[in-house]
Amino acid sequence: MISVARKNLLHEKGRFMISIGGVAFSVMLILVLLGLYRGWDEKLTEYVTTVDADLWVVQNGAADMFHSPSIITDATTDRVRATAGVTDLAKLYGVRVGFDLNGKEAHTMIMGYDTTRGVGGPKKVVEGKSTPERGDIIIDEVFAFKEDLAVNDELTILDKTFRIAGISTGGNLVSFQYAFMTQDDAAELLKMPGLTNYLLLDLKNANDADEIITTLEEQNPDIMVLTKPEFGVKNERLITETFLPIIQVLVGIGFIVGLVVISLTIYTATIEKAREYGVIKAIGARNRHLYRIIFEQSAIAGLAGFALGSVLTLAASVVAKRFEPSFITSYAWQDVAMVFGAAVLMIIGSAYIPIRRILSIDPAIVFKS
Repeated sequence: MISVARKNLLHEKGRFMISIGGVAFSVMLILVLLGLYRGWDEKLTEYVTTVDADLWVVQNGAADMFHSPSIITDATTDRVRATAGVTDLAKLYGVRVGFDLNGKEAHTMIMGYDTTRGVGGPKKVVEGKSTPERGDIIIDEVFAFKEDLAVNDELTILDKTFRIAGISTGGNLVSFQYAFMTQDDAAELLKMPGLTNYLLLDLKNANDADEIITTLEEQNPDIMVLTKPEFGVKNERLITETFLPIIQVLVGIGFIVGLVVISLTIYTATIEKAREYGVIKAIGARNRHLYRIIFEQSAIAGLAGFALGSVLTLAASVVAKRFEPSFITSYAWQDVAMVFGAAVLMIIGSAYIPIRRILSIDPAIVFKS
């Protein structure tokens, strides 16, 4: 029965390759979309969750770092610093700004951090100085690539000019990137004397976090105190609420395309071999034997398409990132397993119509001229 399935598929090699190609591109579409979603999701939360601090303090009502302002006064900062259980506090500026760069608008997330402590600084510097001084700025490698900038170049943001002292990695947020400078420079650039955007807290005992959070928020109703995972979730909502519904629709379209391609290939092969199936039924083969042929055909096309699609996905991700650094993908075994399950559903679904066709074949067709 396996040989019959193979012969039916390989009788028209071109059609068989089109079937595999259709499934492969469907699998690639689904995997790339899932990879983009996971990659963007990780990048939006990576900085927040890797900062060396126990708690984030933000203005009450701030939804995330990118779309809602967080303003904290020095008076509030002093009260937070004096709270029992808080052993260290670092101020952090973080504001997304747009500015003119070579005649076009550019965007970056200005991060002004305490350079003496290093809390909230770049994840890793790959070129130049690792710590900025007054008048310096460290930009992300993706921003440097997109704007053709290098170490020691000058960058004018709003009304101030900075020297690019270093290039970092790990600060790509797809549509814009992090840039790091001293707190004093950030306060002047953003015109925020006596203010800051965020506070990073270290606790004497991390197990007392819930109690300290309650105390801080009761004493300072203008702030929210969040753990790193909690603030990461708030930043993650941008992609889950905006991109996830779109990605779900596109994944569904990819699944339907793959299902249709396999179904048409198997159905066409079944129609063309109607007389042969009639012969098999005439010599006494049971329906389950015929079902096996159809499922074998679907499985061969579906699994071959899944394997090819997986390889194409990895190749496409590497090539795309070379031309567009913001093309961030991250793949997990759960995603691959889910797409494999989708391929299995394609196999099962594509066999339904051909099986119904086989059931309607009359063995007497063998004896017709």
